[in-house]
Amino acid sequence: MVYRVGIVGCDNSHAVTFGKMFNDPTNEKYVDGFKVTHVYDPDRAKAKDVASKVCIENIVDTINDMINKIDIVFIEFRDGALHLKYAKPFIDAEIPLFIDKPLAANPVDAEKIVSLAKKKNVLLTSFSVLRFCDEVLAVKNKETIRLGVNGPGDPDSQYSGLIFYGIHVAEIINTITGTKLNNVYAIRKGKTVSALIWGEDLPLVDARISNDVPYTFSLEIFAKDSVNYLKISDFQECYRRGLIKIREMLNNGKWPISDEDLIYPVKLVDAIDRSYKSNKIIKI
Repeated sequence: MVYRVGIVGCDNSHAVTFGKMFNDPTNEKYVDGFKVTHVYDPDRAKAKDVASKVCIENIVDTINDMINKIDIVFIEFRDGALHLKYAKPFIDAEIPLFIDKPLAANPVDAEKIVSLAKKKNVLLTSFSVLRFCDEVLAVKNKETIRLGVNGPGDPDSQYSGLIFYGIHVAEIINTITGTKLNNVYAIRKGKTVSALIWGEDLPLVDARISNDVPYTFSLEIFAKDSVNYLKISDFQECYRRGLIKIREMLNNGKWPISDEDLIYPVKLVDAIDRSYKSNKIIKI
């Protein structure tokens, strides 16, 4: 079976990246079983540009024009503040959704999206593809005293601030440590935000999100007898693994990421944001 995909939102580069991985069999990371058939953006010129790069046949004027013609929607706006608005009509129509990171710009919207999807029994997932990188998965089962997670992000981003790129760091932390880290203390200097995150019987996590340093994602793993530094580099394979997870979701009818794990990273970034602004320890 080939799943028909609709893309909603074209300002995120993933609209093209994922589209090519579905529509171009010559792409080295091609994932079969999908075809992007429809695209929409409030700015039709953006939709037209993505359609030309990905060979999408249908540029629609409203999302209603694709609702009965697709099997899954990919919501690809950079600003998570738009995600609830554009997700709801598809949830109401019982169409499965992939909402690109972040799930939402704030915990309230994230919880609403998850709650709506659960009530309608609609398939839903959302993630940073960094969840599926070898370096992240390798650390997941290691005994660690302290974990450092570093990545880019701008606390003043026009796309609802720290959440736009800080979500990558939060999802890496979530993948490795789960949802039980519940204390956050953060500070900010310039475009750099540094946060200590801790919980009972879990390693201390030091998260650093910054646009003041070169663009990179990395991990520092402090164990009793070793210190290791891992730089995350193979992003393309992460993309492929993520899209395969979505295909598996459609095939088996199960959410690949639990509702708690979908919402927690949004809560974590929100706590980091509130902590450095208030100079207080924030409870998640």
